[in-house]
Amino acid sequence: MTIENIKKKIDLLLKEAQFETLYFEYPTSKKGKYCFDSLVKKGNSVFLVKVFPNIDNLNQDIIEAIKKLSLLLKSKPLLIGMKNRYQNLEENTIYIRDELPFISLETFENVLKSKIYPHILARRGGGVIFLDGNLMKTLREESDISRKEISEKLGVTKRTVCSYENESVRPSQKIAEKILEILEDKSIFRKINLFEWNYKIHFNQKDESQLRELTDFEINLQDIFEHIGMSTIWYKGEQVPFKLSLSSKNYILGLDEEDKFYPLFSGVSQESENKKLTTMGINDLMKFASLFHKNALFIVNNDFKIPDAFKKRKIPIIKIKNLENMDNEEDFIGIFKSD
Repeated sequence: MTIENIKKKIDLLLKEAQFETLYFEYPTSKKGKYCFDSLVKKGNSVFLVKVFPNIDNLNQDIIEAIKKLSLLLKSKPLLIGMKNRYQNLEENTIYIRDELPFISLETFENVLKSKIYPHILARRGGGVIFLDGNLMKTLREESDISRKEISEKLGVTKRTVCSYENESVRPSQKIAEKILEILEDKSIFRKINLFEWNYKIHFNQKDESQLRELTDFEINLQDIFEHIGMSTIWYKGEQVPFKLSLSSKNYILGLDEEDKFYPLFSGVSQESENKKLTTMGINDLMKFASLFHKNALFIVNNDFKIPDAFKKRKIPIIKIKNLENMDNEEDFIGIFKSD
């Protein structure tokens, strides 16, 4: 099945499961470059959907953008893989790559249509099984099997069996299959709910190698926002319909979970007045921001002549000199309060 056919099937499955599927009408030149194929919503939850041909051959810029966007939007990625370097992805398995979960289309379909959740967590070097430790202990005791007896059958120590039962350690797939043979109850496999599973996403916000790739104009902006006391996250290429996101320090650190103002999404142009700038970037930026009920702005060079088409848009267009005159975050927020 081709990637395009997989995307169509995913869209159909999500709609049948009462998810709201959200697309952008990107220009052909940008199609497929974003870090998501679609955004989907159900209730207050937002998910980033993306299909990958090979999960062992990932574009690191795309992966980094997924992590950043997931963290900023308090959303979760739904990443569908076709294969790894050895074979097609197996059912009932979550593959971890770069701290992110990938599943097969079949697993995705099982979850949405039959509520059959995966129980295998596959990392490089081998997979582990999510067991219900309390149930394992109950079944073992009902079968009158001691920890010593089951440890000998499994070829592990009594302490390891205890770790399985208190879920501080997860067994390998091979060991889990032996446990199943002994206890004869598949319900010991704990389901991993893709839509509720909490996993940690990390990225280095101040990666020096990334900062060196910024233009002089962008480095100046970086310094201005640092002086104001705000956090900036830059995006390479065209992974998202904006250039950077802005937020308070507390938002990035997760200290202000109820903040409705951040993050802000911003486009950037350092073109001079004799250059023409299309409104496509601003249109995509506004659509993305409105989708998440967030504010957006567009930052331009001091000598940039704002086209009439831009003036008609309900979005602040700010010259860099106006930012340079700000002393703190409250001055910056005032732009939106006065709009």
